[in-house]
Amino acid sequence: MLFRSDICTACPERLVAVAFGCEDFMTELGGKHDDKSDSIFTARAMIAMGAKAYNIIPIDTVHIKVHDLEDLERNLIIGRNLGFEGMLVLNPKELPLVHKYYSPTDTEVYWAEEMLQLSKEAVAQGKGVAVKEGKFIGPPMVKMANKILKKYKLISNKGKA
Repeated sequence: MLFRSDICTACPERLVAVAFGCEDFMTELGGKHDDKSDSIFTARAMIAMGAKAYNIIPIDTVHIKVHDLEDLERNLIIGRNLGFEGMLVLNPKELPLVHKYYSPTDTEVYWAEEMLQLSKEAVAQGKGVAVKEGKFIGPPMVKMANKILKKYKLISNKGKA
């Protein structure tokens, strides 16, 4: 079984993240880790979805082509789009790209702040869902805005909540 819910529920008070080990996975599967990482796409998606289902932070697998930063960037984009919130690294030279893709951008922070302000205005008008300034405002967007700002504050304060 690829995703083990028992891992994510084993110790709710202490477990905050799970990581995907692609090489372990491919070894057990007896498959081949192909150049485009297509062979691990489904597993990555399942790990991210499974972790999020239990409110656990999903951490993406290591990028084994340590000297190929272009491929690292491609995988970071895929990982972030799948919902991962970080990536295991093998070499410090990978850290700038990992930080770039797993830290909120100025544009995202601005969007989040604007979304919360527009939501506040909509609620004041008695609307839970609205279109203001050409932007759709609703509970999922407000939730995402809060997550972005929480992550931004944690990173800005170096982990101090």
